[in-house]
Amino acid sequence: MNKVYFHADDFGRSSQISSSIINCIKKGNINSVSVMVSHLPNIYHGKLKNIKNINIKLHLNLTELHHKRSKILSNLNFFKLIFLNERNKKIIFDEIELQIKKFISIYKIKSLQIDGHEHIQMIPWIFNYIKNLKKKYKIREIRISNEKLLLPRISDVFKLSYLRNIIACLTLKFLNLFLDESLLKKKNFIGIIYTGHQTEDTIFKTINYYKNVTNTSIELLVHPGFTDKKERKLFKKKYFKFYNHSNRRREYELCFSSKIKNFLKNINGNQIL
Repeated sequence: MNKVYFHADDFGRSSQISSSIINCIKKGNINSVSVMVSHLPNIYHGKLKNIKNINIKLHLNLTELHHKRSKILSNLNFFKLIFLNERNKKIIFDEIELQIKKFISIYKIKSLQIDGHEHIQMIPWIFNYIKNLKKKYKIREIRISNEKLLLPRISDVFKLSYLRNIIACLTLKFLNLFLDESLLKKKNFIGIIYTGHQTEDTIFKTINYYKNVTNTSIELLVHPGFTDKKERKLFKKKYFKFYNHSNRRREYELCFSSKIKNFLKNINGNQIL
């Protein structure tokens, strides 16, 4: 195993979410972050851009947009995207390139790493389109959400949300069968199964498993970005519940764990990401 990227998604979704992630980078264990570019002014991105030794990726967002110019872009979800008709796919292609160009203009990244909000990059026609842009935008990595299923803890099987995560994981593993991953670098991605349930134990368990079976890097996802009632108007009801959930605050606290800090330091040493 090369490195462990202790990774946070959703930077840029709101000022409060972004501030909590920044705090986890500066004072905690986060060393990698994915960025949305459609919500905040560039001044907020400057706070992340000026931090050294942090891995920064584009977090393509197609399911949580507010577009006055397009009803299509304002009402999408993962399954609607899977079955989108050919005429509307052109709108998505334009939006993908718009976000890529904006990300590059803000962060001046020389080679691009891309993942997707709610794993939309795993939808085959979206994945193929992004991959076809590889040379144009120097894309070196697209996140492959194909997590291995490990034996659950007894307590896990009694949690409805855990079982829901398993279904999501299996859905993404099925879609992975239709993806051509060749010519792209990739990390072993972890974080679907324990989304909303990450603890020190789950983190040690999954990293130790991958550490023993792979020579590639690991990207372990947590969600420490959270919002509050002051930002309620920025979100649809289901998304506000998602970003304001107590699980996000627990994963925020997890980012300051001294045990995790020492664990990552033993693996990564002084490597620059």
